[in-house]
Amino acid sequence: MSAYESDRLFEIWSFSPSHRTMLLRSNPRPVDGIDTRVEIYVGNVEVMFLRPTLAGLKIWRPSPQEAAEAAGKFGIGDDTKSLYLVSSGGFRGFIVGGRPSWREAVRGFDDATLFDFGQEWPPGPEMTWGQVD
Repeated sequence: MSAYESDRLFEIWSFSPSHRTMLLRSNPRPVDGIDTRVEIYVGNVEVMFLRPTLAGLKIWRPSPQEAAEAAGKFGIGDDTKSLYLVSSGGFRGFIVGGRPSWREAVRGFDDATLFDFGQEWPPGPEMTWGQVD
């Protein structure tokens, strides 16, 4: 099981109800010596329980016990194969949707998204990426 974990500040940068896509974003912070942007893309979002700003972030696929607890607590239902848990400090939330994918690269605040699906894949060495398995 692989998770995505970072101590950076993330925000829900965009959500499209018509396309059921969500983008979490951590912008560069030159004052802190951080020159990269991180974006986490989730498609096919069915349900989410998140704060708009997350100081530190962990996203992972739950164990069977964690999935059962979340399903019972939030009324998600028995189909938990698309469930991902999210934690930030003392907050614990979730996303029911497609597999979260992340990308990181040096970008300015106003530069285009790292998830421009018209770009060549795989990207060049200036970008790192992965998925939550």
